[in-house]
Amino acid sequence: MRTLHLLSALALAAPLAAQWNTPSVNTPVRAANGVICATPLSTAGPEGSTYITWFEQVGGPYVLRMQRLDVNGVPLWDPAGLVVSNAPQNSALFRYDLTTDAAGHAVVAFQDERTGTLDVAAARVSPDGAAQWGTDGVHLPTSGSTGLAPAVGGLSNGRIVFAWTTDRSPATVAWRVLSADGTPDPLGTQEITATGNLGRPRIIPTSDGGFWLQYVEQTGNFLSPGTLKAIRFTPALAATPPVTVCTSTIAGFFFPQPVPDGHDGFYVAINTGNVGNPSLTDVHVTRLRANGSTWSVQGTPVEVGTTTQRYCMTATPALVSDASGVMMAYRRTNTNQDQGGIAVQRFDTAGTRLLGTLAVEVLPLSAALPAPFANAAVPGGIVCTVMQGGFGANTLSAYRIGLNGAVLDPPGLIDVCTVSSGKDDPTLVPFRNAQAVAVWMDERSGTGIYAQNIVVDDASSIAEREAPAIRVIMAPEPTLLLPGGFAPATLRVFAAEGRMLHAQRLQATPAGTRIPLPEHLLRPGAHVAVITTANDSQAVRFVME
Repeated sequence: MRTLHLLSALALAAPLAAQWNTPSVNTPVRAANGVICATPLSTAGPEGSTYITWFEQVGGPYVLRMQRLDVNGVPLWDPAGLVVSNAPQNSALFRYDLTTDAAGHAVVAFQDERTGTLDVAAARVSPDGAAQWGTDGVHLPTSGSTGLAPAVGGLSNGRIVFAWTTDRSPATVAWRVLSADGTPDPLGTQEITATGNLGRPRIIPTSDGGFWLQYVEQTGNFLSPGTLKAIRFTPALAATPPVTVCTSTIAGFFFPQPVPDGHDGFYVAINTGNVGNPSLTDVHVTRLRANGSTWSVQGTPVEVGTTTQRYCMTATPALVSDASGVMMAYRRTNTNQDQGGIAVQRFDTAGTRLLGTLAVEVLPLSAALPAPFANAAVPGGIVCTVMQGGFGANTLSAYRIGLNGAVLDPPGLIDVCTVSSGKDDPTLVPFRNAQAVAVWMDERSGTGIYAQNIVVDDASSIAEREAPAIRVIMAPEPTLLLPGGFAPATLRVFAAEGRMLHAQRLQATPAGTRIPLPEHLLRPGAHVAVITTANDSQAVRFVME
C-alpha cells in the first residue's frame, strides 16, 4: 500500500507555510554541502512564479541548473533544480542571459565547449520543467569563429532572438532568430560588422514582432572606450541603419542594460566621464525612441558637479509611467571612492531632470559603500534594492522612494537579507501583483543561491509577504485541507521533476474544505500540490511511497 509522508516528517498532518522566510533566514534555492553555486540569473515566470538559473560545481565541471519558485517561494521542480546543460564547460564562467518568452517559458543562452571550442548554446524550458528543445538544447555556432556573452530576447510573435560577440578581429556581433520549437530562421546566423570592435549586445523586443539590437562599438581593444549604438529589425528581419544611442563614451567593462519605454523604444543608463572633469565617472541617462531619435546627443547627466563620482552599478532606469517619468537611483562616492551612498534622479519622458541639478540623497556617504543592484517601478515611485558592506560581510536592503526622491516613511526601508556574508550577482524580478523577488549568490554556509520576496503593502510601505498554510492529511485517504476559503481556483499536482500529473478546476470553497488527492495518479516520490487563484498561489510538498 502506498503511504503519504510530509517532507517535514513532523506528523501525519502538518502545514507548509509560505516558503518566503524572514530576512535573517531567506529562502534557499540551492544550498547543499559540497556544492559550489555561482552567477544566478532570474526572470518572471507565469502565475507570479520566478525562474532562476545558476552554474554549480560538485568536484568536477560546472553544470547549468534551473529552478522555478511559485508565488509563495515554493520550488515547483526537483529541490536540486533541473539540469539544463551538463555539456563540457570552460574552467571559467562567462556572461550569459535568461528571459521569459511570449508563452511563459524560460529561455537561457550560455556558452559551452560541446564541440571542443567555446561557443553559444541555448535551452527552452516549459513551466512544468520540460526541455522544449531536447536535453542537449540548441547549438548556435558562428562559422569560422567562436561566440561569447550571449543575449536573448523573446519576441511578441513567439520567436526568440539571440545575439553574441564573436572573437573575430575586429570583433563582430552575431545574431540568429529561432521559432518557439527551436527551428532556425532561414536567414541563418547574421553578423553586424564595423571598422571597430563590436560587442555587449542586448535585445529589446518591439510590439510588432521585431526588435532593437543594442551594442557597443569600440575603435580600440576590448578595454578602450566605446559608443552605444542600436539597429532596429522589422518582423521580416529587415534592418534599419545603425543609430547612435549616446555619443558619451562607455568604459570597456560596463554593460549597458536597456529598459523598454512602452512605445517600441527604450531607456538606458551608462557609466561615462564627467562633463566637467573627464577623469571622474558619471551616469548619463537617455532614451531612444521608436523612430531612432534620442532626447539628447550625450544623454542627460543624473546631476551636475565634480565633487562626487557616480556609478550605475547593475541598476537600470525604472519607468514609473509616461506621466511620472523615469527614475534612476545610483551610487554616489567621494573622489577617493572610500565612502559611498545612494542618490536618485527623476526625468520626464523628454529628458528634463525633475529633482534638480544635484538630485536627491537617499543614503549619505559612508564606509558601507551601498551599491544599488536594481530599480523597480511601483505606484508613485520606485523600490531600489541595495547591497552594502565590506568584502565577505554584505547585507541586502530595499528602499521605497517617492517621486520627490524621498524615502517614504513609515516604513520605507525593509531588510532583504540581514545575514552578514559574502554575496555576489544579486538580481531582482520586478513587481508583479505587488511582489518582487531578489535572488543572489551567498557564502553564508558554503556557496549557495538564496531568494527573498519584497511586497508593496500600500502607498507608503513595503513588507514581507505571508500566506495561510494548506495541509495534507493522510487518513483515511490523501486529502488537501484548506484552512481558509478560496475563490474559484485550479489544483495542480506535480511530480518531483516538474511534470504535471493532475489538474482540476475548483469552485468557490469555504474554510475547512477537504479535497481528495487523486492517489492513482501519484507515483512514488516527492510531489507538489499547488492551488492557484486569480490573485494568489499556495503549495504543499509531500512524499508518496
